[in-house]
Amino acid sequence: MVKPPCVLQIVGYSNSGKTTLLTKLIPILEQAGIRVGVIKHDGGHDFEWDQPGKDTWRYREAGASLVAITSKTKTAIVEQKPQELSVLIQRLADAGAQLILVEGFKREGYPKLVLLRRPEDEELMSIVSHLVGIVSWTDCRQPELPFFDINDVENIARFVMERTKLGM
Repeated sequence: MVKPPCVLQIVGYSNSGKTTLLTKLIPILEQAGIRVGVIKHDGGHDFEWDQPGKDTWRYREAGASLVAITSKTKTAIVEQKPQELSVLIQRLADAGAQLILVEGFKREGYPKLVLLRRPEDEELMSIVSHLVGIVSWTDCRQPELPFFDINDVENIARFVMERTKLGM
């Protein structure tokens, strides 16, 4: 039986540094031997993965519900319907992810690191559930939660590994 993956959400308001933090954490975690999967929530937008005019784009435009493309180095599947976070997590787990980092989905019930860029962002801590730590651009420590400066990526990675018991 395959061990279920660990899930950690990275939440914050727009331009709080979520993507930048993830792009710094991923190589550290992968180098520690953890197979990392990432899910990005594109709240309210209609992202475009394909390029207009390319074959896969044309297949979708023709009405295909699912389109897959594969090469020697990667595979992508585009599905023409939204999915629940739990389904996406299971798919990445089935593909071998040990740790799934989720950017966004503020209202989901997984453990969360909250990113706070400005003092006004602190109200987010009262909105989201399952907080396990704070990452901030300013010193806004809370007595009950671990605090990390946004630039302290090594200690954030160590916290993630200790919390998930991966890569140790």
